[in-house]
Amino acid sequence: MGGRMKIRFWGTRGSIPSPGESTLKYGGNTPCVEVRLSNEELLVFDAGTGIRELGNFLLNKRNNWQGHIFLSHPHWDHIQGLPFFRPAYIPGNEFIILGAAHPQVSLEKIIADQMETIYFPINVHYFSADVSFKSLGEGSYKIGGAQIDTMFINHPGLALSYKINWGNSSMVYMTDNELGMANGGNLRKRIVEFVSQANVLIHDAQYDDDEYKIKRGWGHSTWSQALQLAMEARVERLVLFHHDPDHDDQKIDAFLAACQQEAKNNGASLEIIAAQEGMEILL
Repeated sequence: MGGRMKIRFWGTRGSIPSPGESTLKYGGNTPCVEVRLSNEELLVFDAGTGIRELGNFLLNKRNNWQGHIFLSHPHWDHIQGLPFFRPAYIPGNEFIILGAAHPQVSLEKIIADQMETIYFPINVHYFSADVSFKSLGEGSYKIGGAQIDTMFINHPGLALSYKINWGNSSMVYMTDNELGMANGGNLRKRIVEFVSQANVLIHDAQYDDDEYKIKRGWGHSTWSQALQLAMEARVERLVLFHHDPDHDDQKIDAFLAACQQEAKNNGASLEIIAAQEGMEILL
């Protein structure tokens, strides 16, 4: 099956929400990316605070929805919006939440625990929609008519990257991946192969090289590392993502300009953009 794929960014920030005048351009919500296939399937990648606005947007169109929500991993900034996702409280709606199979705890328990009354006033039983959970390993899956490939990436705890193949288009969602500690080994080779020739690569670019020196091992990449991967894998478009909460719009502007200049210096023709809330990409 072929067709078009539309990507929309609802949350672009990493670690913690960072609202305010200094982040208006790129946004302060934590990760959430909507992918809409031409068969009207709804795929959502991560459930940070951006998923609240996505939910409101969906309900402004109609009440009845079904879709798949793919979690890269269950760190707070990637799941904290789920309790505020209004479509999950409407009877008749259907959502499948997918994420890495953890050896010690189920995905359902991970989500339920953040909504225990010690942390939140209502628990997951208040979800009136049909909300189910599916654990994933590395592999290839047919979901919503698309081929979804998965691989484990380099982040503390278990984290998954997703590659969506739809018709002749492909998008890779690879956030919270520390490329600096994956160089030279088999993991680096596998990452390049996984990303190879994607139309769009959405990749963690939280730091610059100086910041990375004191945050090595935190599970994030620099813009220069993301660029090197994109050039090596010959992707068409790189989207800098998971912006640091302490970086204002001017700082991200500077990252983007430096990244574009570095690509030009290397003779690379790929397009480079920085993710902004509300930004859309049509493939």
